Amino acid sequence: MNNSTWASIGKVFFALAILCIGIVHLVTRNFPIGLLPVPADVPQRLILVYVSGAVLIISGLLILSNKFTAIGAWIAFVIWLIVLLAVHLPIVIANYKNGGEWAGFFEVVMLIAGSMLLIDSPRTAKKNKHTLTIIARYLFALAMIVFAVQHYMYAEYIAMLITPWIPFKLFWSYLVGVAFLAVGISIIINRLVQPATIALGVMFLLWFFVLHLPRVLAHQHIEPEWTSMFVVLASSGEAFLIAGSVLKRGKR
Repeated sequence: MNNSTWASIGKVFFALAILCIGIVHLVTRNFPIGLLPVPADVPQRLILVYVSGAVLIISGLLILSNKFTAIGAWIAFVIWLIVLLAVHLPIVIANYKNGGEWAGFFEVVMLIAGSMLLIDSPRTAKKNKHTLTIIARYLFALAMIVFAVQHYMYAEYIAMLITPWIPFKLFWSYLVGVAFLAVGISIIINRLVQPATIALGVMFLLWFFVLHLPRVLAHQHIEPEWTSMFVVLASSGEAFLIAGSVLKRGKR
């Protein structure tokens, strides 16, 4: 498949994930616990839940369109940047030894990176490199490296989350950490970026169906299971977006 195909697949996955996270807001009447840990004492919290959920749904729908993709991506970028700076950053500073807080922080960093890639997509389609795409790649690579470290630090806990019928859970936990690290380094040194990110996108997509979907079906009323599944879908989309943004050396 060519670059535009990978980019198109990535856009659809990312947009659907954003849209569905918005729906989670409205259905649960609450912010997703891990992704948007907004304090309970925030004034007019329920109104903020509905507004942010509706805006995310609109953002996802705009991204899905061909005409308003950049507008939807800008909306998503602003939302996730506010969430990162106003919600996650203070929590991470206050709980810097908590690995779970860092995981949520860098999940939002990845969503910011995906939004930036889509904002820049018209330039990428014309074979022009642009600052936002470069920054987005480095942000994504940084998130991959952080997740790789966490897979090493919390390998036994991560192994417990793997579907019961899959054997050698600890092995897979470490192997995924190695894969994250390899992709992060590949993006940073700009070598084998396309095959690395395609493989990563496929891996995330397999997780969606093999790991997260069964957990959602078994725990349909537990919001974090739904949100985690959609974050994985967004991550797959971002990997494919990066694969689609790689310029062939002869066309630079």
